[in-house]
Amino acid sequence: MADLDIYSNETLVGMLTEEAKNGVFTYLPDTRTADLVSLLLPVRRGSYTWPGGIMPSFQMNLPEGYKKDVIRQKLGPTADVSDMGLLALTGANTIGRVRAIPHGVPLKIAKSNFDMATLLASPDSRDNLLKHLESGITEGVSGVMPKTLAKEETKATLWTDNFILKTGPVDLPGLSINEYLCLEVARNTDLDVPETHLSDDGHVLAIKRFDLISDHSRLGVEDFCALKGFDPFKKYQGSLEDLAKLANQYFGEAHRKDSKRKLFQLMLLNYALRNADAHMKNYAMTYTSQRDARLSPVYDIVTVTAYERYRDDIPALTLKGKKVWRCGKALSEFGSTRLSLSTTEMNTAREQIESAVQKVLPLVSEYAERYDEFKEVGKRMLDAWGQGIEDIKPDAKPSKNVPVPLREQAGLSAPHTERKRKTANPYVDPDGAFGHKAR
Repeated sequence: MADLDIYSNETLVGMLTEEAKNGVFTYLPDTRTADLVSLLLPVRRGSYTWPGGIMPSFQMNLPEGYKKDVIRQKLGPTADVSDMGLLALTGANTIGRVRAIPHGVPLKIAKSNFDMATLLASPDSRDNLLKHLESGITEGVSGVMPKTLAKEETKATLWTDNFILKTGPVDLPGLSINEYLCLEVARNTDLDVPETHLSDDGHVLAIKRFDLISDHSRLGVEDFCALKGFDPFKKYQGSLEDLAKLANQYFGEAHRKDSKRKLFQLMLLNYALRNADAHMKNYAMTYTSQRDARLSPVYDIVTVTAYERYRDDIPALTLKGKKVWRCGKALSEFGSTRLSLSTTEMNTAREQIESAVQKVLPLVSEYAERYDEFKEVGKRMLDAWGQGIEDIKPDAKPSKNVPVPLREQAGLSAPHTERKRKTANPYVDPDGAFGHKAR
């Protein structure tokens, strides 16, 4: 594989090579300290070597899963789908300010002519998005590409110049609506939430990119999985303690206190909304330099347990070595000891989440009436939220706390008691809807 020139925005800052299957990155002389390509890789004279492949910060946005097969089909059986090969294909257009270009090739900033407004207004937004994904093979899209347009399990993500567009598989009805509503809950707290739009048919969610500063400049973006030194396949192997350690290590001093408070609130929110997919890659930092690193705006919040076959799922990351939902006391101890938060700050975070859920109830009711495919999912979301709000309280005890009756408050039917047989954990299957290949 040819060497790659690495840019920070439009400034050439170094070169990435492979030596004996190890990734080697070297900054150019006189590179500014603020132009670092990763918080793990501050500017220095000597090279960085990563055993067994390229650095996690360069792996972070690589296409995964079936996207590799599509690239091979489109470009032929000899297509290089190694990490270096994929980075050469997609590294010019990705999230964040780091760009990777085959050595000696001029940097060209591709502009998208994608008509998002028309897609969101179309009656078949999902199929239109999948068609665009198939044609945009080198646009830097991270995640699974559709196997064929007819496959119902397809889950896909696309980013344009200003927005990220997402659609879910047919067998997880209302997934885009689910995420939209979860982000609306987050928006009503102190968390930073990007602008979002839901397609008229409810099948596609558009999220404004938070890495953009201006027409020609972007923020550095690095998820906690990469900061941990994990490749994307290990994103479920971390813990909340890992997140706190990385926060204390990398948040800039001026933003550390506020970002740690928001990090705690995001953790609480993921528990309260039963987001069983809140793995290491779903927490991130943004920065222009090491001094101003802070928690990124939130993204990828979904009430996973609203789907019957995932109803018994557990949190993605451990807390005190365990994965359990009812852990309000443990979360309080964590916030105090790991993030140095006061009791008042933690109580305020809980109160904001409870208030935010109440504010979003009318919207859940409205969408349950508007979209037939979401009606039952919406009811189960409210069941999950009602229990989650109780479970994050410091005095939460098994079988003692009564869930908040959110269905009744939203004017929807009372909860049914039928439970389907427990299925296998979907995270174990890498090809499953919530496996690593689907991100």
